[in-house]
Amino acid sequence: MKYTLKFYSEKRSKMINGIKTPITLNVPLIMSVSFDNNQMLYFTGKRCNIAQWKTEDQCLTKNVTLPNGQSRQDFHSDLNKLRWIVDELFKSYSFASILPSVHQLREDLKTNIDKEDIEIQKPEVLGFFDCFKKYVDDSPVTPGRKKQLNKTRNKLLKFNPDTTFDIVNSQYLSDFRTFLLDKEKGNLSKNTVSCELRRMRAFYGYANKFEWTTNYPFKNFTIDTEVYGDPIFITTEERDFLFNAEISNPRLAYIRDIFIFQCFIGCRVEDLMSFKRESIIDNCIEYIAGKTVDNKPRTIRVPLTKKAKTIIARYNLPNGDLLPFLSKEKYNKYLKELFKDQEINRMVTKLDPKTRKYIQVPICDIVSSHMARRVFIGGLHHAGAKDSIIASMSGHAEHSRAFSRYYNIGKEDQQSAISLIE
Repeated sequence: MKYTLKFYSEKRSKMINGIKTPITLNVPLIMSVSFDNNQMLYFTGKRCNIAQWKTEDQCLTKNVTLPNGQSRQDFHSDLNKLRWIVDELFKSYSFASILPSVHQLREDLKTNIDKEDIEIQKPEVLGFFDCFKKYVDDSPVTPGRKKQLNKTRNKLLKFNPDTTFDIVNSQYLSDFRTFLLDKEKGNLSKNTVSCELRRMRAFYGYANKFEWTTNYPFKNFTIDTEVYGDPIFITTEERDFLFNAEISNPRLAYIRDIFIFQCFIGCRVEDLMSFKRESIIDNCIEYIAGKTVDNKPRTIRVPLTKKAKTIIARYNLPNGDLLPFLSKEKYNKYLKELFKDQEINRMVTKLDPKTRKYIQVPICDIVSSHMARRVFIGGLHHAGAKDSIIASMSGHAEHSRAFSRYYNIGKEDQQSAISLIE
């Protein structure tokens, strides 16, 4: 049976004066054993400084002084014994035609280590919230996703700072959901609560995989399905009205430019903020969507319209940014101010995220950066563009369930379809 074994120094960090700072001294050395699409991580009991371990050569640097005073020769000797034990275990598995689980390999390794003269320290016992932090730090996701995971961890801390892996059960999850919905405590919408619970479920899946716990409380707990109303966005006429409007307030004028440009690009606001002059290639905007940069990254290419080029030409920023930008929060705040200033205030029907009842509100009260994304996708959809082509420019994955939330099918679309068979 084939397997790969590798030792690496664990990456850790801590916050110092509000700055995430790597820990470089006395860090654990981890053994990774990969086999048959499985991975077992095992604390070797060894510690060294980050600079002392050469991962590419799988050995310590020369003339080192280890934190625990062990010699370089004895350090390597213990690692070689671990390699030998793992190799012997896999030989026995192959001989017996056994495909071990990660749990079995770990337990067999522990049993055989006890028989050998290897200096193994007991691994650190991490609590629920320490493990959650490690999960966030180690997850190969975008900074935005890490921020969401940290928010979930903070909500759990607020709900019950004494939480352990074992006390979380169906009742705990039900009480946590109630806490998040409570106006005086969480005050979240039902859809947001479902997202929080799914992030917690992903954490438990990760914790089970790495054997931090055998408890899996979501086995008999149902997370409510998210419910969305019809997408709301401005019309092409309203978009062009904004584009041509004479706006005396400089702040609202460039907020208008950012919003209209986003309507023609369809990107997420996080990607919009990252655009530089060099993002323009052959009259197109090219970028890798931040939300997918660590998950099958692909280049998104959106041709620039005449109106988009007109907006770009208004700015020549010294730092190379394509457009001026403040923050997502201020962008959304000033968008509402812009719409009111330009009297784009028609009444629209939306689904209340907390009561899930339909209510009527002025469109200027609910406009946000995400509406520009809907303008792009919905406008192209109603114009007859193929969903696959739209998704290639919006950054949606193929067959994305979220894609349909950006447009609704109206009577005109139905009539246009029926006319094809008349």
